[in-house]
Amino acid sequence: MLTRKNFIKTTGLISALSIIPGIKAFSQDDLQKAKQIPEKIRPKRLEKGDTIGLVTPAGVITEDQLKETIEKIENFGFKTYYLPSVLSQFGYFAGTEQERVDELMHMFTNTEVDGIWCVRGGYGGIRMLDLVDYELIKQNPKVFIGYSDITALLNSIHKKTGLITFHGPLGISSFNEFSIKALENVMFKSKSKYKLPYKREENTEDNPEFDIYTINEGKVEGELVGGNLSVLSSMTGSIYEVDFKDKIVFLEDVDEKVYSIDRWLSILLNGTNLREAAGIALGAFSNCNKNDEPSFTLKEILEQILKPLNIPISYGLSFGHIASQFTIPVGARAEFNAGKNRIKLLEQAVLEV
Repeated sequence: MLTRKNFIKTTGLISALSIIPGIKAFSQDDLQKAKQIPEKIRPKRLEKGDTIGLVTPAGVITEDQLKETIEKIENFGFKTYYLPSVLSQFGYFAGTEQERVDELMHMFTNTEVDGIWCVRGGYGGIRMLDLVDYELIKQNPKVFIGYSDITALLNSIHKKTGLITFHGPLGISSFNEFSIKALENVMFKSKSKYKLPYKREENTEDNPEFDIYTINEGKVEGELVGGNLSVLSSMTGSIYEVDFKDKIVFLEDVDEKVYSIDRWLSILLNGTNLREAAGIALGAFSNCNKNDEPSFTLKEILEQILKPLNIPISYGLSFGHIASQFTIPVGARAEFNAGKNRIKLLEQAVLEV
């Protein structure tokens, strides 16, 4: 299981982002342009025999992890392709910002590559955002999948290009029957309507982090945006800040104390338009129901902070740093029923070949 422990501890204010290599301070004109909504783009559906480009936009991987990823993806019937830079190391990054961006852009512009799969998360995606050529991605749309730290790229690419991206298993994730079936139904079979399934993690019966419950009932429709809570909070105040208005926002995190979850949610509520979201779907917050004493439980904090929003909210859906996770298309329209703890896709996330 990947850890978010080393993720950057920042509120995401422009003044803070400006000191990070690859991210600069922006003018008001830049911020206004960032609010422009591009036309939605669906990538081509993946088929057996397609070539998948493997990338490492964040943390370092080992040769064994690369081999395991290749084996898993080739078991789907795909071919794999990667550059030597996939194994690069620059401190705790999988190469410098420029190396990682060059690798990513190579995969988008290479006509022999049909889809792009992130091998792991870790930390580093947020340092690449200002170096990515979003216009080139818009001209070369492809399936792009990952989660955790990859949240920054999933949402920034969608926001800047309109391309639907996919919050789903990493190359090093533990693929099981549940996650494979969910992945196939969203990315390979091009279903126009699909209820994202639910499965409680094994051996978690006595762990409240994996309970499923409703905070506010209600049913809404909207486009899906979201991902890792701490990553999204760290984008606050930049031109990459996610627009939550009228969206179904999905959130998860891992290895954070309760007070940190409190902090990240408070940053989003006070620094973004999260209060104007259509609804909030919470995944499993693995290893987050912990704190120094005295403390609140994770459930108590979620209810204290989110219940007053008076929008549909539920907890415990099958996504996050867990083995049995469904794949969520960022930018696709969906229906969220908080009372039934269910997300239903209302449109195809990929194009028929």
